[in-house]
Amino acid sequence: MDLRAFIFVPALVACVIFGALFATFAAQHYLNVMQSTGSGARQVVWPAEPLVDNLWKVVYLAWLIGLWLGPAWFIGQAFAKTDLPWMRYALPLAVFWICYPFSQLSSLSGPTIWLPLHHDVFGRIARKPHVLLGFLFLSGITLALFGLGFHWTFNAEGLVYLFLGCPLFVVSALIYARLLGRLAFALMYTRSILSRRKKKKRTEKAKPEAEPPAGEEQPVFVQPSELPPIQTPDEGPLTGYDVKFDDKPRKRVRAESATAAKSPEPLPPPKRLKNDDEDVEAYGVREPEVEPEERAPVDIVKPSEIEMRLLSRDDAPKPPKQVWSLQLMEFLYQPETLAAIGLLTVLCLLLGGVVRVAREFNPARGGD
Repeated sequence: MDLRAFIFVPALVACVIFGALFATFAAQHYLNVMQSTGSGARQVVWPAEPLVDNLWKVVYLAWLIGLWLGPAWFIGQAFAKTDLPWMRYALPLAVFWICYPFSQLSSLSGPTIWLPLHHDVFGRIARKPHVLLGFLFLSGITLALFGLGFHWTFNAEGLVYLFLGCPLFVVSALIYARLLGRLAFALMYTRSILSRRKKKKRTEKAKPEAEPPAGEEQPVFVQPSELPPIQTPDEGPLTGYDVKFDDKPRKRVRAESATAAKSPEPLPPPKRLKNDDEDVEAYGVREPEVEPEERAPVDIVKPSEIEMRLLSRDDAPKPPKQVWSLQLMEFLYQPETLAAIGLLTVLCLLLGGVVRVAREFNPARGGD
């Protein structure tokens, strides 16, 4: 009796569980790095999101990646038993290397994220071919390390390759997301060669009022006095003033200065009756004992440095002077990035371990 099935079935279930967890967190961190870089941020922002809200990201990436990697993977399997076994992995990676960036950029710039190809991407890239060549060179090296990490994690024999392949597999995936986001940011300030310039609409001249047809009667002007009066409760019936069209314009009256007459003598001040209740001496004016407080606090009247920075928009993203530089790798030293790499590495180790156990105790392999 073959007892390997008792170990293979739990290991297969563990593969599904750890694979789903790893795919969910990997999709979340991959898209987070790419979107933060594509928006022009120097450092990656790591928001806290519920795990359930990231399930759709797995389906989204599976659609874009499987569109090209799926057919290429089946074609690469044909080289498994030939003299070129390395083509089994080289062909899918080559198809992914060339085709996937266009699908991801089309998804970001198209009318919907589920659109795999959009003409605007090709029009923008045609204006900056040197940026595309730089991306293909750097991403080619990154994908080669990605494929090596995948091979060490899931196919190579020995636990040493497992512990070396998992961090290489995770870090290379995040670096590729960083490079792809940088490419999207560089193309954001590029106008497509396929887009047409908008022509300014000419201001239409005022058209003369159309004369009414001969069959229609023209409206007759009625004076306000001929209209029925308005009944008011206080003043009775009221009517409006008539309009006279034959009045000639009046001459403008110009004011002229008259000769200054002799100013009359000033009148004597009125005598003030003395009242016993009034004090003879006047009250003196003194300074207030308590200084009045300001109506608004200083924090409200004077904005803070953060508010002034938001108002000036000095930190707004600007077109990059140098697209590819070592500054892109600074995000790997962020504490949030190190925590994300650690989480993904642990999940990858668990997934790679149960995959090796399931492969070892697979009843279909037969006895040694």
